[in-house]
Amino acid sequence: MKKKNLKVQVAALAMTGAMVAIPMNARAEDANPATAASAATTGTTEAAVGSTAATAVETATGATTGAAAETATGATTGVAAETATGATATGTAVGAGTASGGEESVVTVEEAAVDPGTTATNNVNTVLSDDQKQGTDISTHVDITRGGAARPVIHVDTTVTAEEAKGEKTIAESHPGVEDNVITRLKNKDVVLQGDLSIKKDESTEAYDSTNTAAYQVNKEDSYSLKADLYVSSVTNAINASSGIIPGSNDIFVNNLETGLRSTFTLGNDVEGSFHLPTDLEDAKKHYELSSADGNPMIYRINYGKSSFSKKKVSLVMDLDLTQMTPLAKQGSDENAANERIYGKDPVTGKPYPIENFNPSPATGRHASTSVFGNLQELINKSSQKIQLVMKGLKINATSSNRVETETETEKNISTEGSIAGTLVGYMKSDLWYVYASGNTSYVWGAVQNDAGRDKVAGQGNDKVLLTVKMNTVEPKSNPVQPVNPVQPVNPVNPEQPAQPVIPVTPETPAVPATPANSSIGGSSNGGGGRSSSRVTVSTVSNAPSNPGIVLGESRPTASTPAGEVLGENRVAPVAEATEEKKGAVLGESRPSVKGVSDRASVATGDYNFTGLWASLFGVSLASLAGFVVLQKKKEN
Repeated sequence: MKKKNLKVQVAALAMTGAMVAIPMNARAEDANPATAASAATTGTTEAAVGSTAATAVETATGATTGAAAETATGATTGVAAETATGATATGTAVGAGTASGGEESVVTVEEAAVDPGTTATNNVNTVLSDDQKQGTDISTHVDITRGGAARPVIHVDTTVTAEEAKGEKTIAESHPGVEDNVITRLKNKDVVLQGDLSIKKDESTEAYDSTNTAAYQVNKEDSYSLKADLYVSSVTNAINASSGIIPGSNDIFVNNLETGLRSTFTLGNDVEGSFHLPTDLEDAKKHYELSSADGNPMIYRINYGKSSFSKKKVSLVMDLDLTQMTPLAKQGSDENAANERIYGKDPVTGKPYPIENFNPSPATGRHASTSVFGNLQELINKSSQKIQLVMKGLKINATSSNRVETETETEKNISTEGSIAGTLVGYMKSDLWYVYASGNTSYVWGAVQNDAGRDKVAGQGNDKVLLTVKMNTVEPKSNPVQPVNPVQPVNPVNPEQPAQPVIPVTPETPAVPATPANSSIGGSSNGGGGRSSSRVTVSTVSNAPSNPGIVLGESRPTASTPAGEVLGENRVAPVAEATEEKKGAVLGESRPSVKGVSDRASVATGDYNFTGLWASLFGVSLASLAGFVVLQKKKEN
């Protein structure tokens, strides 16, 4: 390979598009540039400032000596770090706790470490302790260290916030103090990652709908799958822009690559439910899946050993995974590069091609022909630009926000809402080296809400990525059903009161009248016969009735004057009950009474109104009896 003396204008590169970080629920906080600075790898050239130092560095980084130094301080260290971190993947829990900050039981699973040559070192839990990161932090420092006086080529430290990503301005327009170059001429929104959440029933044939801004109806009897869509094309935009900084950028060496992602999903305080808690590694793989959403190869995998699971919060750590990449032609100025392949397998022999993880081994040193920016750019462009995380077995038992009640005659319907939040953060950093210059670069990512799938139900802003769910609860009413216009009973108007019975006055014991003198019936003796007629004596009742009840004539008053008055003449007329008025005259009703007969009749019958009639009847009877006696006498004679 022919060496070329190229004057280095800038060696600022954005490294790995695959290393994305998409926060799916975060506040729009301004990222601290110091974070990016602290995340950057401190290159040996960074310390070499000034002519003497530059000369020393130039000597130390010569063709032979420099390779050994790089091997000793870079590649070996990177591989050793990966081996140390991955060898005992026991799944230590990180950041476990409820949405309100309280501790809860955390489940972890064990997973064997993967081949370190197929991945890169991942210290995301150390570099990014904050799950709520949004926007993009960019830090690139490159200096000329050989072939003359040391001087900076590019120093960029800036942050694109979630708020800035809403507009059409470029990075340079939003940050007047930064250098104008091919990277800062990109629009803010083109370097910030995006994400979205959607949900559906487990095993349902319905499609995920991330564009529906209405709350999703859930039931406590069902289990659900939560999906996070992650749009990572902004990393590709930065990588492609970096290739235009200098001619021959494909030959810039990329060393000591570190990258990693962490995605966290949390049930809000207004949601009562739980994520699935895996029992072992296979159960975790079944319920938590990472895949490509656009058909291109995936270059990430979930590190289940470093992930943690609890009822209210799940945190998934993702590593770079180069085993799924399809074969790519080697890039660079090497005349044999076009005929060689990396990644994947030979389709004829089935033999695997070399895997480049941008951490050269001691055997090849930093001049390994595949550890160049050209191969990194090809890897990013050919990998998936949209990835998705699916979490199955989510249970939602109740929600409590935005309570609305409606009622019918028989039941009460209660509607409530709740939110599920997700975040995805990540980082990438590496060392750079090219002929006369060296440096380092660092990117820290946190995504904002994808505009098409923004959830507006709970009034969230553009930077929020929250999924709103809704539950309806029906409660029967305990009140009885009231009839419509019931018929009221008609009250009687002035009901007749029953007549009160007359309490009879207890009569005094009636006086027994004196026995009247005997009198002849029929007058003087018969003139024809000169015989005197027989006399019949009527005896009076002298004893009072034994029964004190009402007896005919019992209650009549006693005569006021025993002699000279008609019995009952001065009596108080009794109160009679209302009776039908008599019509016409009754025989003997108005005849004057004979005193003697009247008295005897009154005693016998108690009849005060028909005394004459009774006397006539007695007289007729006596006359008949007398006639009978006379006839018998004649017959005997």
